[in-house]
Amino acid sequence: MNRIVGVDTARGLAVLGMFVAHLGMERHVGFFTPTGWFFVADGRPSALFALLAGIGLAFMTRRAYPDDLAGLRVQRTRIIKRSAILFVFGWFLTFLLTPVAVILPSYAFLFLLALPFLRLRPTAVFAWAGAAVLVMPQVVLLTRWVLFSSTEPRFDVPPIGELLTGYYPALSWTAYLLVGLGVGRLPMQRIKVQVALICAGISAAAVGYGAGYVLWSGLDDQNGLAASLTSVEAHSGTTFEMAGNIGVGLVVLGLCLLVTTQVKALRVLLTPISATGAMSLTVYSLHIVYIRILGDEAVWYPQSNWPLIALIVGTFVFATLWQLTLGRGPLERLINRMIRPRQPQAPQQWPPAGPGGPAWSGAPTGPGGPGVQPAYVPVPAGGPYGPPGQGGPPAAGPYGQAPQHQAPQHGAPPPPGHPAHPQYGQPALPQTGHPAHPQNGQPALPQTGHPAHPQYGQPYQPAPAAPAGPTRPAPSGQQPVPGPPPVPPYPPAPPPR
Repeated sequence: MNRIVGVDTARGLAVLGMFVAHLGMERHVGFFTPTGWFFVADGRPSALFALLAGIGLAFMTRRAYPDDLAGLRVQRTRIIKRSAILFVFGWFLTFLLTPVAVILPSYAFLFLLALPFLRLRPTAVFAWAGAAVLVMPQVVLLTRWVLFSSTEPRFDVPPIGELLTGYYPALSWTAYLLVGLGVGRLPMQRIKVQVALICAGISAAAVGYGAGYVLWSGLDDQNGLAASLTSVEAHSGTTFEMAGNIGVGLVVLGLCLLVTTQVKALRVLLTPISATGAMSLTVYSLHIVYIRILGDEAVWYPQSNWPLIALIVGTFVFATLWQLTLGRGPLERLINRMIRPRQPQAPQQWPPAGPGGPAWSGAPTGPGGPGVQPAYVPVPAGGPYGPPGQGGPPAAGPYGQAPQHQAPQHGAPPPPGHPAHPQYGQPALPQTGHPAHPQNGQPALPQTGHPAHPQYGQPYQPAPAAPAGPTRPAPSGQQPVPGPPPVPPYPPAPPPR
């Protein structure tokens, strides 16, 4: 949890840097004056955003990394959906026509370009990031020079603008994302890793900015192609500027992780910043709308820093109260819902799993709810199919009409395979190994210790006491015989689907 707070704190600082870059008015030039540090916010906050986006990808895929192929497939689908949403929403913010280069459409392409690297180990990811820093800026800048005779960023139709010509060219900015992806695979909660990030960041910033400045200042023509390839100005997109930006981002991230992990009091004091970073998409979008309300002059010709101060204070209050009461930010929650994978439905079970268990289609409703068998299902007289031999329609059972059942009539031809009785024309019973009764020709029952009935020759048994309950139907001409209610048949399994 602490490492997430540190990442959110770094992201919150990136948001504040964007606020300063868009609305800040630099009244003083000294670095330690109230506004002399504003130049730090030029170009670096957006690079830090991209680096932290790579850490976000590492968090999304940490459970499936590196060998859960099914889990990675699910996360890739979520990343693709997120990219599509960010692309559409980013162009919606662009259509507000503010003098701000919206970064979200480029984010969409960055996420897509990072998909092949999700299974790689941190060392391999860092190696690819280093290759991207060395090679891709030259590809982007030289392509711009060939097309437009200039390396300056410019708006263009998608996807050319997002990949090559815009302020955030995804082909070269993939290096930021890969650095973040590699850092996100590290145990960032350890103090050794945090200190290593700070040291690596200082080294990268010194080498990148220092080497670029030395090469640029030694050129005779500081406006030509060579100068464009060695500049360290904000948004110049050179290898040297990108290396320096990566160094600044690592230093900021390492410090935020260190103070939020080791010093609990600072973690509490930094809650407004970390809350802002936790809902960075919501806050970033609202600040674009805020600039549209203020007008273009607030960006091009700021007259005061009060609009900036009002934006920062309002963001802190809104983000802190929302996080403490509702948790995840509104746009973050919406996108998470839109990219959430569908939960597989549990297969239908047979037999039903007791009260409240899963039901099958068409099952009767019992006291426990749909699909739960009742303890006793009343069955009409004569069983679920009604009294036999009355000529009417068969009674409806628990699962619909049953086929009509009729008792065989005297004189009817016997079923195939059974010889007719010589006297009654009924099918003769199969031989059971018992001698036939001398009077009626039926097989005599075995002796059970009871005297035979004087008329029918059957073993005489005492009549059991009649239980209480409904009566069973008796043959025609006899009184109904009391007995227990018939047991309902066990419902058959549902038909295959």
